[in-house]
This record gives sequence, structure tokens and C-alpha cells, in this order.
Amino acid sequence: MVSIISGILNEQEIKFTLQQMAATPFVDGRVSAGPLGQKIKHNTVMSNSDTAYKPLAQSVLGRISANAEFNVAAIPKRLLPPIFSIYDKDMHYGSHIDASLMGPYPGMRTDLSMTIFLSDPQSYKGGELVMETAFGEQQYKLKPGDAVLYPTHFVHRVNPVRSGRRAVIVTWIESMVRDPAKREILGEMAELTKWLAENHPTSDQFKTAEKSRLNLLRMWADT
Repeated sequence: MVSIISGILNEQEIKFTLQQMAATPFVDGRVSAGPLGQKIKHNTVMSNSDTAYKPLAQSVLGRISANAEFNVAAIPKRLLPPIFSIYDKDMHYGSHIDASLMGPYPGMRTDLSMTIFLSDPQSYKGGELVMETAFGEQQYKLKPGDAVLYPTHFVHRVNPVRSGRRAVIVTWIESMVRDPAKREILGEMAELTKWLAENHPTSDQFKTAEKSRLNLLRMWADT
């Protein structure tokens, strides 16, 4: 299940992040790619050894963790430090699947990937995030501050940027519920209980739906 998370970063936070990225030297993006990604990844990333990286990363992780829509969709257990990435003209990332384990040994299991868009989609041509799903290829090019959250096992790519600059933040999530089908059920149950809470807060149907959601979460979550 692919989820669009609106407004993870606000206008001021986007502006500050882009300013920090513009003032910081970037390195070849292949430093964060595995062996299979060396020949197909063509972008630049902020070095995590730069002094600006840590406070910026912590700020972004804080905003992600505070987003209720994200928490419902991901049911997060752990998040990896984000990658701040830039695609200039002709840069792209060929079709690939993200690694199943990331970080220092033994690594964190990656259940979900997330891209937060920073650039105005009108400011660059190309650069779409393309996913291969059961419904065919889906393209995403969202407004600044919005994010796309998707199962890490999806084959995906970034189309070549034909002009302008594509700036994004990428991170990965280990969910307390590793099965994507179960996460989808819990997400749908959360939407149902939210609607019932807003429209029929004293109804038996609301109580039953919320009880079922919580019991499913109790059965499936691995904390």
C-alpha cells in the first residue's frame, strides 16, 4: 500500500532545509548505494560527516515522528537517519529494490521507504519517482513538504531530471507490523474508527470497531 503523507515539513522548515543543503558540500550519491546500485545511481547526497548533517537530520526525524498520519500508516518501530539528496540535470536512479537490512551490523529491517519532496514540482522537469505496483507503474512528483510512503520491496526508480534541480529527503522505517497486508488492514481500520469517532462517538459500532483495531494491533505488533 502506498500512502501520501501531507505536510510533514512546513514552508519554513522546507526553506531552512534547502538553505542548509545549499550551504553544505555534497558528495557522490553512490556512497550510500550497495554493490548493485553503483552503476545505476547518479545523484549527490549530503555527507553525514558534515557538521550540519546531524542537527538537520534530528530535526527532520522529529517532524516525521510527530506526524499522526505517518504513525497510523507506518506503525513505526525505528527510523534510519535520513539522506538529503539532490538530482541535477541528467541525474537519475535506475530501477532497483532498496536493501532489506540497513545500518550498522546486524542492521535494521527495512519495511517501508519514504521520500519527502522539497523542490517545487514546477521548478524541474522529469525526476518522477516511479514504482512498479500490482496496478502497473505509478509516478509521484509531490509538492514541497509532502511525502510518499511505500513498501520497501517495491521495484522503483527516479526518472532522469531533464532540467532544474530535484531535492528530496529519503529514509527507511522498520514497522512494528512487518506484514504489509496487516498494516493495510490496520490503516483501514484506523480510518473507519476516526470517521465513527467524528460522526457517531457514542455508538456501539464505534466501540466495536476501535476494540477490533486495538486487538488486531495487539496481536500483530512486535515492539
